[in-house]
Amino acid sequence: MKIRHKQIGTALGLLAGTTMGSGIGFLLSSQAYHLIALVTFFGCAGMAAGLWAGSKNIFKELP
Repeated sequence: MKIRHKQIGTALGLLAGTTMGSGIGFLLSSQAYHLIALVTFFGCAGMAAGLWAGSKNIFKELP
């Protein structure tokens, strides 16, 4: 099964975005609802960035 570059970019973007959002929420000592909002926002932004990067075909070393 061949995985497309957009799917890889989206998955990596979601992982990076949610990790960054939870880290920022931890540093700001956010409450639960604010933390959920931060992680959701950064996760969506990461997915959008990963989708854009995947469409630009920057993952050239992958088959």
